[in-house]
Amino acid sequence: MPLDHTRRDELAQFLRSRRDRLNPTDLGIAVGGRRRATGLRREEVADAAGISTTWYVWLEQGRATNASPHVLRALGKALRLSQAEQAYLFQLARPDLDWRRRPTGHAVPTANLLSLLDGLAPHPGYVTNRYSQVVAANRPARLLLGDFMGGDAWSDNVIGRLFLDPLWRERFVDWQTVASSAVAQFRLSTAAMADDPVLVSLISFLTASSDAFARCWRDRELADPPIWSKTVHHPRVGDMRFDFAALQPKGRDGDFSLCVYTPADKTSRDRMARLLASAAANGTRVKAVRSRRG
Repeated sequence: MPLDHTRRDELAQFLRSRRDRLNPTDLGIAVGGRRRATGLRREEVADAAGISTTWYVWLEQGRATNASPHVLRALGKALRLSQAEQAYLFQLARPDLDWRRRPTGHAVPTANLLSLLDGLAPHPGYVTNRYSQVVAANRPARLLLGDFMGGDAWSDNVIGRLFLDPLWRERFVDWQTVASSAVAQFRLSTAAMADDPVLVSLISFLTASSDAFARCWRDRELADPPIWSKTVHHPRVGDMRFDFAALQPKGRDGDFSLCVYTPADKTSRDRMARLLASAAANGTRVKAVRSRRG
């Protein structure tokens, strides 16, 4: 998909600015004699990224290209781009891979599934679609794991939250195991969706945004959804151990998964109950204050 002229021009300027800020010695390039370039030369960037100099020159000239996600990631590493800059590079070079712009269909959980989700309380639970997007969550889940409807592109996506949300890195005590298992399950569950444009866009976005996700995805590990224990640290009440299960409904809700966190011991049950009670008390105090002000 060709880029419009404005986007190509911004891509060219962005690449030049990032090339100019680099010191050749940081990449192990010996500097001798006079250098006309203030930072890296174009051929040095191309060599570091493993692409042809001609092709890279075309990018900086604003020509229409169709760079692959692999090439863009290599280019981002060569230019020492930050996570935000890498994502920006993808948006400029391949807007067609922006998964947030793609429709994900109008399927929603049935009223029966949503009623079951609410009925799980006080146990935390949420419903995900085939792209691991959280389409519904009960109140205990939001208190335990945070709001799923934040302003970030990954706020409602379980995989995105695991790899891009600092809160979730701190919240899951065994984060590495949880994150790796989630990617392995996601790869297996989406095996038949290899050509799905939304999935391709989502994977490209996550790969551009997280080195840790890129490594897990590249490992190609596979796993069935297990029933296993997760330890969650909450700043208000401390550590809680949960038995986690992802259940697959039948019929009209077959495209969704119901994810449930059940406290695995008395300490965890008591702490979860304390968290819910504290939130309820805070809500009552807020309502009382608003009532007095009204």
